[in-house]
Amino acid sequence: MTLNQFIEDSLNREYQLLTEAVQDLTPEELAWQPGPQSNPIGWTLWHMLRVEDMWVQFFAQRQPELWERDGWHEQFGLPTRDTGFGHTAEQVASFTALDLTTLLQYGEAVRTSTLAYLQGLSPADFEATPWSDRPNMWWHDFPVGDMFRQIIGELYQHLGQIAYLKGTQRGFGALPTTFGSPR
Repeated sequence: MTLNQFIEDSLNREYQLLTEAVQDLTPEELAWQPGPQSNPIGWTLWHMLRVEDMWVQFFAQRQPELWERDGWHEQFGLPTRDTGFGHTAEQVASFTALDLTTLLQYGEAVRTSTLAYLQGLSPADFEATPWSDRPNMWWHDFPVGDMFRQIIGELYQHLGQIAYLKGTQRGFGALPTTFGSPR
């Protein structure tokens, strides 16, 4: 298995588990917060999709994110450059409830773009630092391989948070039987 295949398999498995975990959630469950300092499932789902889009489009390829380029921000009525990083408790609490179907369509577009980019990478490309010409940026020496490690780690972390919140709302029987098990 090549590195590209490993990353693709990890991303595909994560997306399968994610869609299984959220597909039957109600708008109320997506918006529910266990406490005022907690992120709801809908916000977490939006954030993780936005972050992947930002990393792959903006960071790795230095092009506009799908969020902006394809007008997803307009469909949701949200800012173009917002990913949720640094949101306050007030911002999270006032976050607009998003349509799950449309949000998952955005996720499909992001994942399709991520995999298309990944499939074109050579082993040497994982060492590339797309922003090396900008030493004033904190990520100027951050390689593409590290970006994929960051994406995979964050996606699985947020998937666990979503599963926990769903289980907190519905109990033990809330998760699909395939959740967490190997194929």
